[in-house]
Amino acid sequence: MDASGAAALGEGGRLDPGTLARLSGQAFCQAFVEQLAQGFGADLVTVGELKVMETERIRVLASWFDGQQLGDFEYEACVTPCHDVVLSGAPHVFPCRVQELYPDDGMFIEEGIQSYAGVALKNSAGETAGLLQAAWRREIGDGAAQQIVAVMEQFAPRLGAEIAGLQTLAALTSLAAGPDGTSPREAFRQLAGQLQGALKVRSAFIAECIDDRPDCFRVLACCSEGRMLAGAEDAVVPYDGTPCACLQGPENFLVPDGLQEAFPSQDHFRTQNLHSYLGIPVTDRNGSVIGHFALQHDREISQRTQESELIALFAARIGLELRRRKAEKRRRQAEAAQLIKRKTECLGLLAGTISHEFNNLLASMQGRAELALAHLKTAHPAQEHVQEVEQGLQDSAVLVRQLLNYAGSGSGRERGACDLNAIVRETMRLVPVERRKGKAVVLDLAEGELAARMDPAQVGQLLTNLVLNAVEAIGPGAGTVTIATRRTCLDDAERRKLLKGRKMPAGACLLLEVRDTGGGMGQDTVTRIFDPFFTTKPGSRGLGLAAALGIISRHQGGLAVDSRKGEGSAFRFYFPACGAPDQQDGAVLPAARQRGAGARRILVVDDEDTVRRAVAGLLQLRGCEVQQADGYDAALAQLQANGPFDGAVIDMTMPGRSGWETLSGLLALQPGLNAVMMSGFAISAAAAGFPELADIQVLDKPFTKEKLYKAVFT
Repeated sequence: MDASGAAALGEGGRLDPGTLARLSGQAFCQAFVEQLAQGFGADLVTVGELKVMETERIRVLASWFDGQQLGDFEYEACVTPCHDVVLSGAPHVFPCRVQELYPDDGMFIEEGIQSYAGVALKNSAGETAGLLQAAWRREIGDGAAQQIVAVMEQFAPRLGAEIAGLQTLAALTSLAAGPDGTSPREAFRQLAGQLQGALKVRSAFIAECIDDRPDCFRVLACCSEGRMLAGAEDAVVPYDGTPCACLQGPENFLVPDGLQEAFPSQDHFRTQNLHSYLGIPVTDRNGSVIGHFALQHDREISQRTQESELIALFAARIGLELRRRKAEKRRRQAEAAQLIKRKTECLGLLAGTISHEFNNLLASMQGRAELALAHLKTAHPAQEHVQEVEQGLQDSAVLVRQLLNYAGSGSGRERGACDLNAIVRETMRLVPVERRKGKAVVLDLAEGELAARMDPAQVGQLLTNLVLNAVEAIGPGAGTVTIATRRTCLDDAERRKLLKGRKMPAGACLLLEVRDTGGGMGQDTVTRIFDPFFTTKPGSRGLGLAAALGIISRHQGGLAVDSRKGEGSAFRFYFPACGAPDQQDGAVLPAARQRGAGARRILVVDDEDTVRRAVAGLLQLRGCEVQQADGYDAALAQLQANGPFDGAVIDMTMPGRSGWETLSGLLALQPGLNAVMMSGFAISAAAAGFPELADIQVLDKPFTKEKLYKAVFT
């Protein structure tokens, strides 16, 4: 057979080196297979590159079959001799009966192939990147087989280099063109797929650092065996126990083999039969690590792989995309903060316009309802109905107060230095157990006193709203709401994450955090939860969190929200810190303004006749002698004609001269006059230009008779 085989194979099986030397890339591969087929009488010759997919596949780059080119196509290698060539990296030669050895190779049977020779093509790192193969419909004999294998092995390094060059060119072209779409997610998916395909590994993934969770990283895209793993996207993975933990610094990390033994806690390395790992950290322009990408393979990854130009090119491109992602995230955060600011300003203007008049109406109706109840006999048929009216008025007052808090227009009280821990403890003491719906509420408070200038009532309201929202977010069954306080200091990176308060004063601040074990929220919901009247809970008004936004704004603080679907939520409020809390002694006021139980002659000043008469009527129920005035001039005239008075109740906002100016004028005539301010739209004494009146009590309209009596008589 050798003699006839030699005659059939042509004259010496020679190639034309001169022609081949002038060619490169695809042209070289195609010219080579044609010359090899003609020189050795082969019916089929192909040069193919290896593709690591779900099953190993060969992509044919150049071919010659019965005198024709077959074009670019792929086929599975698992039932062909190609698989053994790729797996072993050694030549395989079958001078005869190849169909008997590979009975599942349908093409061999269909075309009557009898003989086969295949040689692995390797890249510069010594890894199999493809193969060269030839086949005959006849038996070629051992001598001819050895001759053709020798020629194939002679040209194998050149063919391996050409394949590597074509792969590099394809990767460069794709990287230069950029992602197909504008979606950042699609960009990372495309890059992960290019990584896995170009470097011929089982899987490749791209991850980013998480600013507020330095112990974890987030997977942005993962390609395994040619398939994108959608379930891996956005997975938050702890560094602990993983090879990725070695990428938190600027150095690459390579495990060429023995991955399962080096990281025994990672079960998926065993289940996926992974043996090697190469991780590359990605940094920003300042050299800080912002993410990484990694290759994982079931065979050895060589040292030369991490030094290849392709790795450097992918690192540069992935770094660019990660920086774009961070910049886009900062832009969205800034837009969200700006949108919230505009909403707040618009609603503040609206609230300021209507709240005073509306609260005056509520104050008048509240006073009249209480006067009616005072005159109704016990068990009167109308008593229950009037009580329902009174409760409705109080609920209306709460609703308006929440709206004002959102708009940043709440109480006019001066904020003194208070202990945040004390406010938390007192607030939670007042939240009824039944409203917690069986959820555990855990206090994780910093040691000592945490002093900040705060309005305890407003901060208490903020905390109550947060806790009740957290309870609702957890839903049925068990869950935990954790309230934490800390001393901290916002750096620039943390300040950029704030939804509110990015310009809060630098320096020490206090953190109030409420986190829950609920189902979390998507980003779209997070951007809307502070809108007034937005709610995901049936029957809710949706003003609790809206009010919290106004409260933190009025305290010149900051607000951040961290929430993801399935991971719970964390609300963080920052308050500028100050010195030690003020020593509070609520029963002791300056000597000139101490109130006594004998205070009976009261001056009521309000431009709204209905409110003025309602307040006067409530005071008269307590046996007071009441004089009324509708403004500054009338109040001073009453004092001059009927004074002195034991006390005064003065509306803060009146046409012409304000309540603060009225009180100042009254004090000039009667120093030490005990006074209470009332308003539906309060302005602090300092803001009004009367800082010396900062200790005067302020009653928010509408108020109950109990609150009025407490302010006037205690």
